[in-house]
Amino acid sequence: MNFPLLAFRGVALALALTGALPASASQYETIDYYVQQMIALASANEEAGVLIFREQIENLPRPEPGDARQASPFSQHGQERLAGGQLKEALAAFRQAFIADPADPEIAGALGLTYLRLRRFKEAERLLVYALSLAPTRSASWLALGQVYGQQGDVRRATGAFVNALRFAQDQPQATEQLRQLATADPADAVRIGALQALRATKPAPATKPVPLTDSPPPQPAVPVQPGGDSRHVSEIQTTPSTTTTRDLLGSLKQGLALLAKPADPATAEPTASPAADNGNPGQRIYRRGMPLTCLIVTFQDGKTANLGSGLLVSKDGLVITNNHVIDKAENLAVRCGDRESVARIRKRSKEPDLALLATKLKSKESFILNQTYSQDLIGLDVFVIGNPYGLESTFSTGVISGLREIDGVRYIQISAPISPGNSGGPVILRDGTVIGVATMGLKVGQNLNFAIAAADVIASPIFAPKQMQVRSVSAP
Repeated sequence: MNFPLLAFRGVALALALTGALPASASQYETIDYYVQQMIALASANEEAGVLIFREQIENLPRPEPGDARQASPFSQHGQERLAGGQLKEALAAFRQAFIADPADPEIAGALGLTYLRLRRFKEAERLLVYALSLAPTRSASWLALGQVYGQQGDVRRATGAFVNALRFAQDQPQATEQLRQLATADPADAVRIGALQALRATKPAPATKPVPLTDSPPPQPAVPVQPGGDSRHVSEIQTTPSTTTTRDLLGSLKQGLALLAKPADPATAEPTASPAADNGNPGQRIYRRGMPLTCLIVTFQDGKTANLGSGLLVSKDGLVITNNHVIDKAENLAVRCGDRESVARIRKRSKEPDLALLATKLKSKESFILNQTYSQDLIGLDVFVIGNPYGLESTFSTGVISGLREIDGVRYIQISAPISPGNSGGPVILRDGTVIGVATMGLKVGQNLNFAIAAADVIASPIFAPKQMQVRSVSAP
């Protein structure tokens, strides 16, 4: 993957030692996004996802090394003052060390720890996130970051950071003892709870007996595929690289929605498919046509990226369908379909079924066609899924329709095609190119037990716009 160079000295000295420097804000947001994904995945016990985002961080260019000899005496002085409880003196020393050598993760981590002790949590978080960009497996930085979140009452993020502290610790017994001390003696409730949950989460899970698949699913059998930030879904991850990357999008979108508010250029507004022949492979044909019509959904809260998900372009005037849980609590929205970007607004939404309709500026000559069929004739048909699992744009997977399920009055298509957090809201496509379902949720246990809201229920839902969306019945296999 290609990333813009972090050519600033220590991300402009970690935003000028946490003073907001506009020139380096996007670099910090990239780092923070990856760190937050590692936290969310760790709290969900998704180790494979944690390792993917660790690799993403390790692929980021590093700042130029500073003067280690000049930094060393300042760092040693800071450690002595920190051990003696002289926090202001320690802060001054570590700041000098950091200025001399901003590429040293131990110095950055020590500076973050000092801010934590001073209860300057915003500064502590920024320095520790930056320290993790230099060394994403440094246990001490994860431990301190967990305390930062715990001190602010954020149990979920504290837990995820503590899990990573234990996962990456070179001295496991020592890290375990540190967490035990936090779990029993820390005055902050969220720190104690987070440490205790991390200790429990890292214990080996007891063996479970396989549960036979019945005609009707057990109570509450599935959980939503959360977009990016909250991963409570499947343990497997599709790692096929795409021609575009999440970073490409975030580099343009996360600077602010105002940059995307201008109308799309009519000359480049239409999706195009590759003219290359598919050599009789329906998957290649489906992918080439469907990829420009499949969208990456980016949601924003408090000016920061909150979640990522998927969507499908369903009208020529830019209507996009996704899941309601993808855009829940979003303050602002942006979408990217193929190489085109637009701001978006919520036009309609529904909790049951879990759907939302977004209005965008993406005019198109083509759009997905919804397939209204829902019958036993679907079982065994091939399906193709396009989406953005864990932010990996335009990931393609295949499978078959495994069954038809009705849960709480909503009709679902059960599929064997792999999906992961970030696929939510994306299309499940038949060989004829029509959309038979909207990927929504999956069982964490078992293998490829995934579900899409039937397109028939999309058509029957309040979000359907009959004058703008096209509908078809299933074609013969």
